[in-house]
Amino acid sequence: MHLHDPQTSEILPSDELNLLRVFVNTRDVEGGRDEVGTPGLLADWLRARQLLPASQRVDPDAHARAIAVREGLRALAAANNGDTPDPRRVEDLNHVAGGLPMLMEVGPGDWHLRPAEGGADGFLAGLLGTLARSMADGSWARVKACHRHDCRWLFFDQSRNRSGTWCSMAGCGSRMKSRAYRARQREVAGD
Repeated sequence: MHLHDPQTSEILPSDELNLLRVFVNTRDVEGGRDEVGTPGLLADWLRARQLLPASQRVDPDAHARAIAVREGLRALAAANNGDTPDPRRVEDLNHVAGGLPMLMEVGPGDWHLRPAEGGADGFLAGLLGTLARSMADGSWARVKACHRHDCRWLFFDQSRNRSGTWCSMAGCGSRMKSRAYRARQREVAGD
């Protein structure tokens, strides 16, 4: 679900959708850094957000599932920006999703999915519940991967007409426009 800020007229993501975005952005494609690149780093990241008890560890299989979910979500967000999603990433995401137990809770006029267990897999199930809910309410269409292929940072498109393309106009947008300008200048000079 997305929210409207009456002070600024901005369209804001829910806390859950923002957590999904922050998780996917643990991998800096351009810089080659990965905040959750090992089971221990993932455990630390989850603990820092109070999503994993100090007594629990993340095993290599759970870590592999987390990476599959993260990269599958990035592929789906790229599709929201007009790119063709990597089918292998989406297949891996679906494979992991099939093994994560979730419970559906309903109330008068509302529903949500919640993890059936805790730990790293519970966190992943929660992310997939957020994905399902945001796809159902339409807010997922605003979650996009930056159109610059060496960035791929997830952002929440706050434009009214959902036309955002880059994670930031000052950074990636400016780079892409400069690159396009230089290419046009080369074409003109070559004619």
